[in-house]
Amino acid sequence: MNLAYFCSEYPSRSHTFIRREISELRRRGAKIDVYALRKPKLENLISEIDHLEFNETISILPIKPWQLALVHGEMFFKNPIAYFKAFKTALGHHLPGVKNTLWSIFQFAEGIILAHHLQQKPVQHLHIHFANSGAVVGMIASDYLQLNWSMTLHGTSCFDFPWGPLLGQKLEKCTFANCISYFGLSQAFRAVGPQHWHKLFVSRCGIELEAVNLAKSKQSNRPKDTATIRLISVGRLHVEKGYPVMISAFTEALKTVPNMELVLLGDGPYRSALEDYVKEKGVSDKVIFRGAVPEQTVLDEMVHADIFALSSFMEGIPMVLMEAMVIEVPVIAPRLAGIPELVIDHQNGLLFDPAHASQMAEHIVTLASDQEKRTRYGVSGKQKVLAEFTIEKGVENLWQRFLKIE
Repeated sequence: MNLAYFCSEYPSRSHTFIRREISELRRRGAKIDVYALRKPKLENLISEIDHLEFNETISILPIKPWQLALVHGEMFFKNPIAYFKAFKTALGHHLPGVKNTLWSIFQFAEGIILAHHLQQKPVQHLHIHFANSGAVVGMIASDYLQLNWSMTLHGTSCFDFPWGPLLGQKLEKCTFANCISYFGLSQAFRAVGPQHWHKLFVSRCGIELEAVNLAKSKQSNRPKDTATIRLISVGRLHVEKGYPVMISAFTEALKTVPNMELVLLGDGPYRSALEDYVKEKGVSDKVIFRGAVPEQTVLDEMVHADIFALSSFMEGIPMVLMEAMVIEVPVIAPRLAGIPELVIDHQNGLLFDPAHASQMAEHIVTLASDQEKRTRYGVSGKQKVLAEFTIEKGVENLWQRFLKIE
């Protein structure tokens, strides 16, 4: 089975699930070449595995103008009918407005470049992660090559503006689309008529137990501070992650449980504003900004946490929740998107209404004050992840669809 994987940027700190999926599919016998629309910034590659993935990924941009002209000239003369068909697809797939029309021409140019790369190797099927600009470029390339293609739909961004209004057209043209949650599946059903629903199914993202076990094996080498309740969160420091809600909730919870600290792993454009907000709340001595750290370091830090918390305004099903749960760290998360499919309220974690800081604060106090509940939720959380969210189980439905293309 010869597959090509494509996304807007790869590798990326927040896209470790793509690497895990590719690795598992290769283990099952698939031959996969990985393509990206653009290269990531080198400073964003913070682990050895990031650099390995970077070296094995073919990025189609940047490209010099003379190379662009040569590629398009070659592809036009090779198959002018397919070339104009792909151009028609590009012009028919954009939001209204002159700017969007111009942008669709750029995407056509990129799609032909991708098609040029794909035809250099035997490819049976193209798979694309996220229904964003990368999906448009992949769709155009597939139109030119008459190649079957599919998508993975993730979080809310796939269904919101600007990509949501164009999702139905993509679902009509693709061979199939897998969703990482039943929430995502329901949103995909909204975007396309019932005659296309047979293309849609759920295939989970999943964790690699080997990395988790390595983190747990290091646990004894670092004594735990039993006097301090350690609350940890992992994610990009961006407005959509709702960190002011978490900081407000943490500040409120400190009034009841003063022996706590909050550790934030991750970096992003919102960091300076968050640091100012922490100062404004008067909890600078209690909140630790660790910045971006490698994937294995995240797991190493989770092992020494008492509570894992998330405060996002939009999500799919976060991998970091799965990782915390399999390490038996009790979790607190917003009741949105696919999260309730993983976190069962008052069974393996606690859910709060999105953006409800006082409710989140109550949950922090509940877990910080009750060791027995933390332990019980931790054990139950691990059972849930092992039952449904390992990479071997998560990728199974997608693998079965790929087998049908042979």
